[in-house]
Amino acid sequence: MKVIYSLVLVAVATLAVVATGLPIYNRGITVIGPDGKPLVGAVVVAEKLDGTRVELTIGPEGYFTVKEVPLGILKVTIVSWKGVPIGYTVYVTPRNATITCPKIHMVTVRVVGARGQGLEGASVSIYYNNVLVERGSTDSSGVFKTLLPEETYKLRVEYGGKKVETSLESPGTKTVGFDVFIVLAGWQLSTTEFIGLIVLTAIIIVMIIVISYEYMAWRRRRLVKTFVK
Repeated sequence: MKVIYSLVLVAVATLAVVATGLPIYNRGITVIGPDGKPLVGAVVVAEKLDGTRVELTIGPEGYFTVKEVPLGILKVTIVSWKGVPIGYTVYVTPRNATITCPKIHMVTVRVVGARGQGLEGASVSIYYNNVLVERGSTDSSGVFKTLLPEETYKLRVEYGGKKVETSLESPGTKTVGFDVFIVLAGWQLSTTEFIGLIVLTAIIIVMIIVISYEYMAWRRRRLVKTFVK
């Protein structure tokens, strides 16, 4: 229904412009994501009723301006963001100066260890068609979040010299696990390494006890010999 209404509106507006040539506006349009923040770097194409097309890139301020717009009506297509195609089209009128793109979603990457604990500081890289589109690291709970257009991506996670590659969907959540049982003094120990460390520690303790016992026994024998003499 909205599409039919938009097409009728454009047709009527076009006839009005042709018949009268009035009115003409300068339009400032804001483009934001679902979080309300500007889609900085997004590529958009604005088309006037007379067919004139303008391609722009959204700057840090989050909006773009098109001059001399008949009736203030524009056909705006968000072409891409972060180098990922979107292809979302909407008509804007003098009553609507903000576009919220519905094809952008939150993706969550959770990196966990062998006990299910979050791993802080894991390196997260996200690729589209083998081109890096996002990079960051996990927080104290082992989570990394970002906004991405609806697509399938390649996810690469690195932690403690180990690397895992898998796919990632937007929207979606992906959990990546590493065999890290515990981190001691900056060393990431796997389950096997941790058990080995415990066993080694136990052996060292037993050896110290045996050596201490033998030393004390040797001292007692020496004292006895000295006393007998």
